[in-house]
Amino acid sequence: MVRPWTDDPILSTYRFCNVRREDDRVTIWVRENIRERWPHHQNLWFMLCMARFINWPPTLLFLMERGLWPTGEYDRLGVTEALDELTSRKVKVWTGAYLIKGDGGQRPALERRKPYYVANTVLGKTWDQRNRVLGAMPYGLEAVHSVLSSIYGWGPFLSYQAVVDMRFTGILAQANDLQWAAAGPGTIRGLNRTHGRRTDAPLSQAQALREMRAIYPVLNEIVPIDFSDVPNIMCEVDKYIRAQTGAGRPKATYKAESWQHYET
Repeated sequence: MVRPWTDDPILSTYRFCNVRREDDRVTIWVRENIRERWPHHQNLWFMLCMARFINWPPTLLFLMERGLWPTGEYDRLGVTEALDELTSRKVKVWTGAYLIKGDGGQRPALERRKPYYVANTVLGKTWDQRNRVLGAMPYGLEAVHSVLSSIYGWGPFLSYQAVVDMRFTGILAQANDLQWAAAGPGTIRGLNRTHGRRTDAPLSQAQALREMRAIYPVLNEIVPIDFSDVPNIMCEVDKYIRAQTGAGRPKATYKAESWQHYET
């Protein structure tokens, strides 16, 4: 399929997420190469955390081929060195979807570098908190999200992305709160627009959840979706209307991008 695939100038110019998150290209890769390949691995949850934090398949494949995962123990030094090597090659190492910075402040220069920050500071601390994460799993999505988002470097948005990945595995597939979701700023703006409120109107997580549950059956009649797709849809609605009304433009334009294999 080639341009123009739509006569809508906004959709043909800017990058939007799929209606179904499971149809996103990176998510398809994660599903086929991690979730379906190691469905019973004891550290599947951590592999998904690493995959979503890095979110770039060539880098993840490079780590796999280096024997750095899946493993019984997390080798933070090995992962740091591998990410350092890729960074030195001047290739794309990280996703463009999330803003992930190196660790600033008063730390030594080595520790402020992004490979060290991702591999040692964030993922290292996540591994150190594995008992808390595992202990939350019987209580469902919200409980796991609460623990993950409390770990340094994660935050509510990225934590929710990892939790949704777990939701489509045996880890959380049978959770009793599958109709729970975290509402980020874009989702809240989308809900405010839908209900005719100011985009900056305050909205609690509890009220946002009630509104997402109310709109879910309506959206599901149009296109069959999972409840976890609702926050993304509301976020993309906000993005589209901002562009349509001239209130702001999406950050990313659409460019076909191919993945390359990084030699180990």
